Amino acid sequence: MSKKFINHPDDCVDEALEGLVMTHLGLRILGEQRVIVHESGRAANGKVAVVAGGGGGHEPFAAGFVGQGLLTAAVCGRVFSSPPAGAVLAAIRAARSSENDGVLLIVINYTGDRLNFGLALERARMENVRVKMVICDDDCALSSSFKAFGRRGLAGSLFLMKAAGALSERGEMLESMVHVLEEMKKSIGTIGASLTSCSVPGGETMFRLEDDEVELGLGIHGEAGVKRIQMTTASNIIEEMLNRMTDSDSSCSFPLPSGCSVALIVNNLGGLSIMEMFIAAREAIKQLESREVKVVRCYVGHLMTSLEMRGIQLSVLRVDEDERSWWLSLLDAPTSAPMWPHPLYHDRITPEKLSDDVDHWDHIKHRGPKLSKRGQRALKIAIHGAASALESHVDRLNELDSGCGDGDCGSTLNRWVDGMRQIELKLKYPCTVLHQLSYLMESKVGGTSGAIYGIFFAAMAKAFEDSDISGITPERWVHAAKVGLEVVRKYGNVGSGDRTLVDALLPALEHLQFHSKNCINEILDELLAACEVAEEEAEKTAGMRARVGRASYVNEDLVTKPDAGATAVAIWFRGFVSALDLEFREPEPEPEPEPELEPETRSRSSSSSSSSSSSSSDEDSLCACASVHHFD
Repeated sequence: MSKKFINHPDDCVDEALEGLVMTHLGLRILGEQRVIVHESGRAANGKVAVVAGGGGGHEPFAAGFVGQGLLTAAVCGRVFSSPPAGAVLAAIRAARSSENDGVLLIVINYTGDRLNFGLALERARMENVRVKMVICDDDCALSSSFKAFGRRGLAGSLFLMKAAGALSERGEMLESMVHVLEEMKKSIGTIGASLTSCSVPGGETMFRLEDDEVELGLGIHGEAGVKRIQMTTASNIIEEMLNRMTDSDSSCSFPLPSGCSVALIVNNLGGLSIMEMFIAAREAIKQLESREVKVVRCYVGHLMTSLEMRGIQLSVLRVDEDERSWWLSLLDAPTSAPMWPHPLYHDRITPEKLSDDVDHWDHIKHRGPKLSKRGQRALKIAIHGAASALESHVDRLNELDSGCGDGDCGSTLNRWVDGMRQIELKLKYPCTVLHQLSYLMESKVGGTSGAIYGIFFAAMAKAFEDSDISGITPERWVHAAKVGLEVVRKYGNVGSGDRTLVDALLPALEHLQFHSKNCINEILDELLAACEVAEEEAEKTAGMRARVGRASYVNEDLVTKPDAGATAVAIWFRGFVSALDLEFREPEPEPEPEPELEPETRSRSSSSSSSSSSSSSDEDSLCACASVHHFD
C-alpha cells in the first residue's frame, strides 16, 4: 500500500472538498451531497446553469472550476467513481435559475458518468427542468474500433466547460450553447503519457511501470495506456505523443495541418514537478511550432489529475478557421473560478529575452606573471587531470551526497568539467586561467558548490597576482590556494571539523613544504604525500557531525558516509598530481659503483665532500624550477 497524506481512505473526497471550500471564498458545499456550488446559489435569471463533474482523485476538476463565467455547480463521486445520479440531480436542482432557463451538463465520456448523469437528466426532465447534456470524447490514443461508449473524455473537456460558462454569461439560450459545444468538441484532441501509475487511497499501485518505461495513451483512472515506450528525453516523449495524436492510420487521429492555430492545455496528471511541467510546455510549443502549428493560447498546470500519477496530457483545440476563431473570446472571457489558470498569449517561437550586453570573458584580462610553453602544458595537464578524475567518480560522489544532500555533487561538478572542455583556457597567464575556472564554476555549476569553488578560484587569482613571492614558485601556488580557501571559510562561515571540503583541502595545503625541494621528483613526491593527507582527512569526515550545509539539518545518525565535498577534493587533488607525475617524473639515475678506497683515502674523501656541500648548493638550485616552471 502506497503512502498518502490522508486521514482515512473513505473520507478523502469529503475532506478534500471541505478544504477547497475553507480556502476559497465564494464556494459552498450543498448539504450532505458531494456538490460544490457558488455562494450566490442558482444561476441568475436569463442564464443557463452549467454543471459538470466526475469521480474524486481528479482535483481540481471539477470543483475547483465553480465560479462566475465557468461552472454553476460541480458534483463529485468517490475516488475514480462516477457520482451517483441522486447527487447529480441535487446539483441540477440547486443550479438552475428560478425561471428555469435550463441546465447544461458537461460529461466526460466514461460509462459510469454517462449512465449516472443520463439518469439524473431523465429524472430532472420528469420535474420539468429544461436540461441537456454534451459528452466530451477527446481521446486520441485508441487505434482500434471503439468499445463501450467510444473515445474517453479527458482534459479537453476543460475547453468545453470554459466555453459553456462564457456563453451562459452572454445570455445564450440552452439550445444555442449545445450547438456551439457540439461543434467545438469535434475540434478537440487529447493524448497522455506517464512515467508512473497511481494508487487509490488504501489500495495498491494500479499498474506497474519499470524505471525505463513510459506509458503512452492512458486515461485518468489509473488504467494502463495503449503502448509502452522506452524512457527517453522530454523532447522525445512529446514527439511520440504528437505523432500518436496525428497518426493518420489511427481510427481517432486528430490532424494538425500546417498553418492551423490551436489553444493548448498542458495538464499535470498529478505528480510532475513544476520544473518538469514547464519543460513539457516548452517542448510542446516548440514542436507544434516546428510543424507550423501556431499556439495562440497555452494553459499549464494541475487541471484534471489522476491522483499522484507522474504524467501529462496535451489537449489541443483548433481555432484557425473563421467559424472557430471566435471561440478564443470564450476562452478569454473572465471567470472567478479559483483554479482556472491564466493563459499564455503565445505569438513567438523563442522565449522573449532582454539583451544582456555583457561579454562574460571581457573582464578577464591578461594579468600577472606568464608561463613558458612547457609551463602552460603542465598547467593544462594538471587541470585536465583533475577534470578526468572528477568525471570518473560522478556516481560515487552522487551516492555520498544522497541522504544528507540532494544527491548531485558529482553531477554538478561534472558540469564544470564539460564547460571547461568547451572553452579555450588562457594558459599563458595563471591568473587569467583561475578567473576562467571561477566563472565556469559560477555559470555551469551554480548552487553551493559553484559559489564555493567560484570564490576559491577568484580569490586564488587575486592572491596569486598580489603575492610578494617572486616568480611562479610552488610557494606562490600554495600561498594563493590558502588565501582562496580562507576567503571560502569567511563567506561560508565554515571551519575545520565542520564536515566540508575544508577538512580535506586545508590539511593537504598545510602539509606542502617546497622550500627545500630542489628537483622535480622531490616536488612530485611532496604533492603525492599531500594527496594521501587529503584522502585520509576526507575519510575521517565520516565520523564528523555536520555543522553547515544541508547535512547539518539531517539526523546525525543518518550521516555516516564521508562528506561528498571533502571526497571531491581528494579526488581532484589526486587527479591533477597523478597527471603531472605521469608526464614529468624523471627516471632515477643508476647508482655508479664506488671504487674501493683505502681507509685513509675514504676519510679524506668524506671530509672533502662535507666542506664543499655549501658551495655546491647554489649550483644545485639552478636545476630546480619554480612551481609549474619545475616542469620546464
